[in-house]
Amino acid sequence: MASKEKLYERRLRRRLDDQLKSDIKTLFESRRSEIPIEVEIDWHPREPILSLRGPMGVTIYAHFLEPVEKLEVFAEYGFAARMFVTDRHRAKARDVIHEIAEDLEL
Repeated sequence: MASKEKLYERRLRRRLDDQLKSDIKTLFESRRSEIPIEVEIDWHPREPILSLRGPMGVTIYAHFLEPVEKLEVFAEYGFAARMFVTDRHRAKARDVIHEIAEDLEL
C-alpha cells in the first residue's frame, strides 16, 4: 500500500497555461542531471497535474489548483521507497521544487 505526504505548497504568481507547462518541462529536462535516478515526467491529459515517476514506487505529483491559485506537491511512496527515503531526501526534493518554482516565477 502506498503512502502519501505533502512536500511543498505555495501560492501561484502565474496561471498555468501551455507555455508554462512547456517551460516547466524544459527546465526540468535541463536540470535532469541533478536527479540521481531516472525519472519520467508527464502532464495529466485533463487535469493540471504534473507527475514525476521514479524507481521503487516513488511518484511526485504537482497539483496546480486553479480556483485558489496554489501549487501543492505530494510524494507517494511504494513499500520499497518507504524503506529508503530519508528526511535528507525529502529536504533535497523540497529545495529543488522551490528552486524550480522561483526560476519560473510560479
